Amino acid sequence: MKKLLALILVAVMCMSFAACMETGEPVKDDSPANASTESVSDDAKEETYGLNETAVFKNLKFTATAIEESEGIDYFEAESGKIYVGVKFTVENISEEEQNVSSLLLFEGYVDDVKCDYSLGAAMAFEGSLDGAIAPGKKLVGYYALELPEDWKKLELDVQANWLSSKSARFVFEKKG
Repeated sequence: MKKLLALILVAVMCMSFAACMETGEPVKDDSPANASTESVSDDAKEETYGLNETAVFKNLKFTATAIEESEGIDYFEAESGKIYVGVKFTVENISEEEQNVSSLLLFEGYVDDVKCDYSLGAAMAFEGSLDGAIAPGKKLVGYYALELPEDWKKLELDVQANWLSSKSARFVFEKKG
């Protein structure tokens, strides 16, 4: 039993070391197809991403393609005074190896500068999750979902390509209306 635990510990340490090898900052894909439709202040444009902008990491590309609100479906309804918000992402594997994506490990959210967590109830209101393995050259399309106050103004999502990386891309969304 001790040998098995030691083997598992060594395997986890090796995977952690390999994961830490990705140290590059994300790069914004400025191709015309990725032109922003969101308004972001000039001083924040270099550091943040909006709708239809792509953050390119070493192995993955993240593009936020839509933001939607929902009161919920069936038994999954937002609490009083709150609303479900889903940000639709397309994640593309640009490496030669399978890549794993996890809503819980790769995303961190803030609404109006207050930390907020992924919501499983909210996820039920949107079609497709951002969890799974992506084969080389393939894409994963799904929603990162949160339960937010109805009067939210700004949503920020920090996205990492690897759960052990210290580098992230910040996607910023302003509530319209």
